[in-house]
Amino acid sequence: MPPKRVLFVCLGNICRSPLAWALAQQEAARLGLDNRLTFGSAGLGDWHIGKPADPRARAAARRHGLDLRAHRARQLRSEDRARWDVFVPMDADNKAGLLAMGIPASKIVMMRAPESGDPHQAPDVPDPYWGDEAAFEAVLMILRADMEPLLRDWLAAK
Repeated sequence: MPPKRVLFVCLGNICRSPLAWALAQQEAARLGLDNRLTFGSAGLGDWHIGKPADPRARAAARRHGLDLRAHRARQLRSEDRARWDVFVPMDADNKAGLLAMGIPASKIVMMRAPESGDPHQAPDVPDPYWGDEAAFEAVLMILRADMEPLLRDWLAAK
């Protein structure tokens, strides 16, 4: 069975989705799932195409043993609909953008688990772009806390 292809999506592909991508690779390897899952990241907007991850994201990644040096932002394209099995938006607005692009709701899994059990009430991963280094650190901690359950329960089991 080929690996499930998972695309993390945020607004500009320079903060949250690259951090999620790097962390997913690290966690999948740690859990022995790296042969079952393949990861990528993209942004809904075109502002940062070809640019590296935000310096604050790179710094937070380094502090956690993640490497974003090779990352270059890219915009989600129409051909991604067929290329990826699962789309993981960072917030409700990103999910709305995916739906507007024609991504089926059945292929969208929110990054954060719903606290209420209602999949429509999943909390957002906050966008740290306008924040300081502490905001990036907080986002990385949110991603780390939610990544293992995401990989184990939502992606690997499907």
